[in-house]
Amino acid sequence: MSVPMLSPEQIREATQWQARLWSEDATEEDIAACARWRQGDPAHEYAWQQLQQLQSRFDAVPAASGRRILAARRGLSRRQLLAVAGLLGGSASLAGVGTRQQWQPLLADQRTGTGEMRSLRLNDGTRLQLNTATSLNLHSNASGHQVQLLQGELLIDSPEHAWPLQLDCRDARITARNSRLCLRQNAEDSLLTVLAGSADLQLQQQQSSVTLSAGKAVRFSAQGIAPTQAANPNQLAWTTGRLVAERQSLPQFVSELARYHPGVLRVAPGLADLHLTGVFSLKDTHATLARLSTILPVKLRYISRYWVSVEPA
Repeated sequence: MSVPMLSPEQIREATQWQARLWSEDATEEDIAACARWRQGDPAHEYAWQQLQQLQSRFDAVPAASGRRILAARRGLSRRQLLAVAGLLGGSASLAGVGTRQQWQPLLADQRTGTGEMRSLRLNDGTRLQLNTATSLNLHSNASGHQVQLLQGELLIDSPEHAWPLQLDCRDARITARNSRLCLRQNAEDSLLTVLAGSADLQLQQQQSSVTLSAGKAVRFSAQGIAPTQAANPNQLAWTTGRLVAERQSLPQFVSELARYHPGVLRVAPGLADLHLTGVFSLKDTHATLARLSTILPVKLRYISRYWVSVEPA
């Protein structure tokens, strides 16, 4: 089927909602109304997520410039913010938000929203566990299960006597049977972790391949396959609703937490040397953020409920 472009109206609506939440006088009613708008149509949610990705590109702006932008934004009226939103809407359309590849997650057989996790059980007992912001296509027949991971992270647990499994992602095809494995697709590469059994990985565009046994993991991309490494069990903590950090830098921790937060999380420059260790809940990102100020010399600044900045205390 042909995949439609996001309409200018949908892009404009997304940027107008963002402008409302940027405004210092944003109310709980604004936040609830925005949530209803996003849930009302898959295209609305997609336009919203594309806008968040566009905004993330401003991380590269020098700190001084960023402070001037934020200072100016705090002084804008809502009408002026809507004018800025119009400019963002034009940028979003130029960013190519209507390509088929970007629309595929919206049309997927199964998908989860930001912060949502879901489990599926297939008729042979195979269990699929979808992490936050994950989408996949699923087809089963007499020859086995065919799963296409479009975005996000997926844990597959195939019991004894389960059907053969073929797992496709952006850069590779993975085949397995009677295995427990996890696949995470990032923007630049992917990570395959095998917890039980074994799995064969074959790159889509190259002849490179590797077989992983239990307790092993490997990163790969269209360019090649990295050396096999020992699996890190902490990377699977999400399956129990937790985020485990071991001497992890604050920016890395917040970046990981942001995958589960419905909005924008930022870390102020100068906090990269802070590290933390602990087990944190993914079920309430605001509570986890609040906990940071009790273990590190930081404070939280809420631009809105969905836009939080971690800054020096």
